[in-house]
Amino acid sequence: MSWLNPLTWPIEPWVLLGVEVTAILYLWGRTNHPPPLWGRVGVRGWSAARWRAIAFWSGLGIIVLALDTPLETLARQLFWAHMTQHLLLIMVAAPLLVVASPWLQIWRGLPLSVRRPVAKAVVKHPAFAGLRRVFAVVATPAAAWIISSANLWFWHWPAAYDLTLRNHLVHHIEHGLFLGLGILFWAQVIDPYPFRARLSQLKRVVYVFTAMIQAWALAALLAFATVPFYAYALLTTRPGGISALTDQQFGAGIMWVPGSITYSIVFITCLYLWFNEEDARARTFSAQTAEVLR
Repeated sequence: MSWLNPLTWPIEPWVLLGVEVTAILYLWGRTNHPPPLWGRVGVRGWSAARWRAIAFWSGLGIIVLALDTPLETLARQLFWAHMTQHLLLIMVAAPLLVVASPWLQIWRGLPLSVRRPVAKAVVKHPAFAGLRRVFAVVATPAAAWIISSANLWFWHWPAAYDLTLRNHLVHHIEHGLFLGLGILFWAQVIDPYPFRARLSQLKRVVYVFTAMIQAWALAALLAFATVPFYAYALLTTRPGGISALTDQQFGAGIMWVPGSITYSIVFITCLYLWFNEEDARARTFSAQTAEVLR
C-alpha cells in the first residue's frame, strides 16, 4: 500500500511548477485586486466569487491528481489509467477552470511593469498580427469544436499514442493540449465570467450533444475492437493481470460512461435554460398580443 504515501508518488516537476506559479499569481492578483461580491448569493449565503474560487482550487487539485500521483505510474502500464488521466483533464479540470474564470486575476498577479508592455505588444504590435488572426478564428465555437475533437482522435491514433509512452515530453504536450483545448471547448458553453459565451442556449445544446456523440464513437471503436491497438500489448505483465484487450475495453468504458457525466450535466443545464428562454418569450408574446387586442 505504498501508493498511499505521497512521498512515494512520482514527481512531475513541470506540472508542479505550472500549478504552483498559477496558484501564486492567482493569490497575488486576489491580494492586489480583491474580487467584488457580485451576483446573487448562493447556497448558505456564499457569493459567486467564492464558488469560483472553490472551482479554481478544485481544478488545480484535479490536475495534480491526474499527473502527479500513482495514476501517472499506472498510466505507463495500463490503458484505462491513461484514459482516466485524459478524463480528469478534459472533463473535470477544464470545465472547473472555465467556471472559475481565473484569467484576469492571474494576469493581475503579474507586476504592472510586465503587464503593460506585454499587453501593448500582443494587442498592437504588427509582429503579432498573424497570431491575433489565428486566435480570433480558433476562439470561434465551430473551430473550438473541430480542433478539440480532432485532438482527441489524433492522440488515440496508435502511432501518436505509442509515442507518448516512449517520449515523456510528447506525453506532457498531449496532456497540455487536452487541458488547454478542453478549456477552449467548455468556454463555448459555460459563460466565462465576466463574459458570455457566443452561442445561444439551443446552440449550446447541439454543440455539447454532437461532441458527446463523437466521443462515444471513439469509445465504441476501442470497446468493440477484437485486438489491442497500443503498445501496452507488448508488456509481459500488467497490474491486475488483465489482458491488453480487456484493459483497452475497460478504458473505453471509462471514456464512454464516466466520460459522459460532464457532457450530460452541461447538456441538461443548457436544455433547461433554453426551455426557460422559450417560456419567457411565449409569455412576452402572449402579453403583447393581449395588449394589442384590448
